[in-house]
Amino acid sequence: MKNLPNLTPVYGDLLVLKNSRSAAQQRQYQLQNDIIALIFSRQLGQGDPLPTEQELIDELGVGRNSVREALKVLEALGIVEVRHGFGTFVGGNALGSMTRALSFRGCLALYHGGKEALELVEVREALEIGLIRSVIPVMTDEHLALVTRAYEDMAANVESGTWKAEYDQRFHAAIFAPLGNELLSRLLDVFWQVYNNIAGVLDRVAPLNRGQTTELLDAHRNLYEAVVARDADAAAALMEEHFVGIRGRLTSWQHTWLAEQG
Repeated sequence: MKNLPNLTPVYGDLLVLKNSRSAAQQRQYQLQNDIIALIFSRQLGQGDPLPTEQELIDELGVGRNSVREALKVLEALGIVEVRHGFGTFVGGNALGSMTRALSFRGCLALYHGGKEALELVEVREALEIGLIRSVIPVMTDEHLALVTRAYEDMAANVESGTWKAEYDQRFHAAIFAPLGNELLSRLLDVFWQVYNNIAGVLDRVAPLNRGQTTELLDAHRNLYEAVVARDADAAAALMEEHFVGIRGRLTSWQHTWLAEQG
């Protein structure tokens, strides 16, 4: 790598290759880390252009095919964005690959014991229950108006005879919006998308009936009322109870599916 400070002591290798099968594979991983180091050393931000392909070849001392392969990997990870005809830019959706990978693992797990699907739900549960007490003290009337609108939209959807996860997600997102933490919001969104994909599998084989959707709405109504009352203890308890129901649905479906296969 030419004229580029060694950033490894500061940042480390963000992409780590374990049990390398070949020297070529190891060199490719090193090139990917070198490009990441270049982004840091030049203090590039989201949306900023990277050096051209030829400049990367000259600066990193590698071949054209190696650079293209490295950029494809980094694009898949959301670290860079390749805009054909315009160049390569610092990406802004590094969590996108995480969403796809976790969704795949969660849905696959439904047919192989269900452990990872439940673990993914538990991560979302830990985040939401752990944060609900922090939200209540900073909840303004303007924030409550957004929560109210999201709840009313969800209730109207249920009353029309359907349950759409997007309304559920908007309601939960509105509750945590007062924290003003963009990274946290995006991380919560990742686990919501993962859960929605898992729930989509369940809905195709075991759709919720009217009674179940009514129960879900009742649980959200109770949570909504606790948030409006700014009762952090009640909100945390109701959130925990809500996730007991989610885990129960996953476990029940998985047991039913396994029995049918047996």
